[in-house]
Amino acid sequence: MSTFLLVHGAFRGGWSWRRVRPYLVAAGHDVYAPSLTGAGERAAGAVAGLETWVDELVALVEAEDLDDLVLVGHSQGGVVVRALEARIPARVRHVVYLDGAVPDPGERAVDLTPAAGVTLPPRETSIPARAPVAGGDLDEATAAWMAARLTPTPFAPSLDALDVPDEHAGPVSYVFCSGTPDGYPSGTTRARLDARGTAYEVIEAGHDAPLTAPRVVADVLMRAAARPA
Repeated sequence: MSTFLLVHGAFRGGWSWRRVRPYLVAAGHDVYAPSLTGAGERAAGAVAGLETWVDELVALVEAEDLDDLVLVGHSQGGVVVRALEARIPARVRHVVYLDGAVPDPGERAVDLTPAAGVTLPPRETSIPARAPVAGGDLDEATAAWMAARLTPTPFAPSLDALDVPDEHAGPVSYVFCSGTPDGYPSGTTRARLDARGTAYEVIEAGHDAPLTAPRVVADVLMRAAARPA
């Protein structure tokens, strides 16, 4: 049995994992999929920066006395997981980045989507969500369901540089989605892995694979959890 801590991406909340969770639970695993402050049912909360999210996840891990964790970060959740693993390395067995944005040490999330001549908004800005458009593996019903739940995402965490070691403390898996549009931060991460010769897996799904391909995602996560440390 493994304990999974699933971290959602921008504009989403813990609800984005609701179709993955049943597969993991049915296989006997424990699953935690919290909404970060400023997201989901916690949209009204204030977020000073990346440490706000990391601190609250550390508090959850310590309160529940979680150990031997499989950390999973989807999209912007990759930034959070990278910082979290550095804070609690002894409690982490494996890290999985699912179409994740993974800055290098000292980088910010915004550095993964560089745009020449673009002025960044103020730190206190909340970026409004855009309603998803059905297409690919995202059907009309799921797109509408998501649109009713998306929330603005605080910009401050994307401006904070990662203060983490050069290397992860343990095993890492990178998984990308074949249908993710160009320009997403995960594309920068993937290109860097190609340049470095780092292996990764590609699944046939769009960026919101936890909702559109939950069985595939669950299988990927369970395979990662089963790998020896």
